[in-house]
Amino acid sequence: WHAHAHTLDRLFVVTGLVRIVLYDARPGSPTRGLVNEFRFGEARPALVVVPPQIWHGVQNIGRQPARVLNMVDRAYDYASPDHWRVPSDSPDIPFTFS
Repeated sequence: WHAHAHTLDRLFVVTGLVRIVLYDARPGSPTRGLVNEFRFGEARPALVVVPPQIWHGVQNIGRQPARVLNMVDRAYDYASPDHWRVPSDSPDIPFTFS
């Protein structure tokens, strides 16, 4: 799982089949506590736009290697990273990757 304070992620599955899961933990958000699970790939292409402060994880669920293109709206700042991470089994996110 990872999230950004300010960066917008745009995820597109180029090859394979993946599960993309989003979790909203933003205080005051009308969708706080909701989980969205998507399955996209070559046979079902889509662009997933991940707003800032939304936790998201990606899992390959196909039989072949998968490629996911991440198109961010700002360059990564190595001096001041805009990136948070928690383990895939974090108790703070109500979703279990199988």
